[in-house]
Amino acid sequence: MQLVREGALELKPGYQPRVPVLSADQYIKIREVRVPLERLATELATVRVTNELLDQLVELDKQFIDAEHRRSWKEAMSANQAFHFSIYNASGNEVLVRMIENLWLLTGPFVHKQYLSLPRLPSDSDLHTQIIDALRRRMPNEAGDLIVQDMREGFRIILQHLLHAKASLRGKRPNANTTKTNGKY
Repeated sequence: MQLVREGALELKPGYQPRVPVLSADQYIKIREVRVPLERLATELATVRVTNELLDQLVELDKQFIDAEHRRSWKEAMSANQAFHFSIYNASGNEVLVRMIENLWLLTGPFVHKQYLSLPRLPSDSDLHTQIIDALRRRMPNEAGDLIVQDMREGFRIILQHLLHAKASLRGKRPNANTTKTNGKY
């Protein structure tokens, strides 16, 4: 019932609980809420970062890159989530982390489905490395900006794939501008 209250499951009278199907619009709305929260958690973590956390982040990034190169998308998603939540947990604000977890929970099945069906090559982005560097140098604004950039890149890829799949079903080419919201991804 807690998952139903949080929106991670829906329960209709006479039916079993099920994972709700998110639309692209709902995904975008959740993304708009996630961005400032994850930025804040990253900025708070920057002043509390330890060498152990930095070492852990380097290892998680290596796992992420390795999994992507092996096209083991589930492992890559898991390493990416562990990377992000290692940072957010370091914020020392369990209320903030719980809110972020709830938002990830809402989008989890949607992202999982889209990510696993993406016909793509491994990412060549070094954003995780840049985030680690900003954390190491204790630069909260820079680390926050980089987290947002990393999130937006993931959102952009997923939304482009989703819109392309919808357009293919209708026999149309997707409009490149349809993946933007207020000029941002």
